[in-house]
Amino acid sequence: MSFGKSNGGGRRSAKREAAPVLVSYTMLTGKCSAILIDVSRTGARLRGDSLPQQGEELILTMDRLRTFATVAWSGGGECGVAFDMPLPHEEIHRLKQSVAEAAMWEPELRAAYEDWRMGAAR
Repeated sequence: MSFGKSNGGGRRSAKREAAPVLVSYTMLTGKCSAILIDVSRTGARLRGDSLPQQGEELILTMDRLRTFATVAWSGGGECGVAFDMPLPHEEIHRLKQSVAEAAMWEPELRAAYEDWRMGAAR
């Protein structure tokens, strides 16, 4: 299942890109992480435990990109976020390159890199 309506007719017209990478988000209650399932210029779908609820505002960090977002929907271990401002095409392209590079790594190496990048590793 992809982000949005499976039969079309949804409100988003921006193309979505598959992006299974670890991201972090910050809210007033603290910093958490989730898996970025897919992303477009206007929003993203996240998967994880204890995700924020609809209407909550957050700062989403994907690779080296930070953007403000609002949770549009939440349920079933996933949530959709709408970015306050559309992402530049160049940022989507760069994010896709990072995902492609990480996909070639073994899972243990990828997890170690993500921990280091997110500041969890010492």
